[in-house]
Amino acid sequence: MGNATDALADAQSSLAAALADSDERMLRDDALLELTATAEAVGRLADALRIRAAGEVAFRSRRELGEDRLSAKKGCRNAVELLARVTLASERTLTQRMRLGAATKARSALTGDTLPAAFPEAAAALRSGTLGYDSALAIVDTLDPIRPRVGDLNVELAETALVAAATGPTIESALPFAADEVRGQARVWESVLDEDGTVPAEERAMAARGISGGLTRDGLVHRKMALLPEIDAKFETLLNAYLSPRSKPTFNDTDPTAPRDPRATAQARHDVFASLIDGAARSADAPTMGGAAPTVLVSVRQADLDSGTGSGFIEGCEAPLSLRAVEQFVCAGGQQHVLIGDDGRLVSLSSTDRVFNAAQRRAISLRDGGCIIPGCSIPAAWSEIHHVIAYRDGGETETCNGVLLCWFHHRTIETSGWRILMIDGVPHVKPPPWLRNGRTDAETPWRRSTKSRAQLADLLERQREHQRERQPVLVE
Repeated sequence: MGNATDALADAQSSLAAALADSDERMLRDDALLELTATAEAVGRLADALRIRAAGEVAFRSRRELGEDRLSAKKGCRNAVELLARVTLASERTLTQRMRLGAATKARSALTGDTLPAAFPEAAAALRSGTLGYDSALAIVDTLDPIRPRVGDLNVELAETALVAAATGPTIESALPFAADEVRGQARVWESVLDEDGTVPAEERAMAARGISGGLTRDGLVHRKMALLPEIDAKFETLLNAYLSPRSKPTFNDTDPTAPRDPRATAQARHDVFASLIDGAARSADAPTMGGAAPTVLVSVRQADLDSGTGSGFIEGCEAPLSLRAVEQFVCAGGQQHVLIGDDGRLVSLSSTDRVFNAAQRRAISLRDGGCIIPGCSIPAAWSEIHHVIAYRDGGETETCNGVLLCWFHHRTIETSGWRILMIDGVPHVKPPPWLRNGRTDAETPWRRSTKSRAQLADLLERQREHQRERQPVLVE
């Protein structure tokens, strides 16, 4: 990497001199644009070194080396972790650098001979600083997946043309193509080389399926999903089954004008998905981790939990968690008290408390049959158990104080207006004001709520008996 390092050092010196000569705010327009171009040129050389270094670290950390891999020697689980510690860059950026590094690094044959890189033209242009990171990524990411189907020769032809367009000038353009234009051209090459029908569409879909890692933005984790048609159909059918009009939350069916669900469709789909995940995690078929069911760890300071202010943090997630969400986790999953001294030493660890055990869950599930909010069709297996009287207020973790709520109704039970009261150990609910048809709280009765078919059958039988008792007796 000596020549590249020297070139980068020279470019950095030129850029530093330019910056020292004048504040960019005082530069004339043309001088400012020249400075911007110089900075980008330095960045391309730096990117070339980053890519080559990441590719080499990844090569020396490949799995087949076992305990001799570089990452293991440094106490890291893989090359991404090692690079993250050294560079402080994000895992997404490092993964891209490693991918580019592998594609532009010389390869070794089984015989020990050295083979050229999978993308030699891109490798040379990167080293010289004429090809930018984004353009190189567009070329590799588009052409590499189709190589097994179209062959090396066709990929080499496309690579040569695309590198030429990105570094310019060419016959077609007096200026180099910007990265977005390079990606567009790469897509054109892909469509020409890999025509429909070359490989069955099903195999294409199998290769392209996936769920991306999440990126945290504005308090949400954004993922991209590419589902096979039959998987999407199952998922869509499952969502529709629990989001049909008859499944939307309602209390008084006699008022057709009453709103039935305050959520947008996309929000409701999210909440069904949340309940589905909860149910899968609790399934007996779910794999265990350390002998226990898959568990999301949430940490929060006791002072914040007591005051109801501050934030909690999920292990492995960047976004902070609101105290309302923390309370939901605690209510459904219990808590452990960990006392940490001022010096950071673990002083004590309590056992998990305020969590309903398996036997209690089965009993509550038989009684409630699913989320007890009228009109909600989330089943028992997907529901969480809510302390009707909060644990912090003296509520016990007993079947007479626990009810089934789906993820959404559990999350919003303090703000939605729905009220729950246990009467002789039986859940009763009262709707929020907007579902009472103008009736006052005193005029709105508590109603027993259950989704258990056995319980509903008993209630129906009692209603029938009551009706028989009230029917007039015919005397002949």
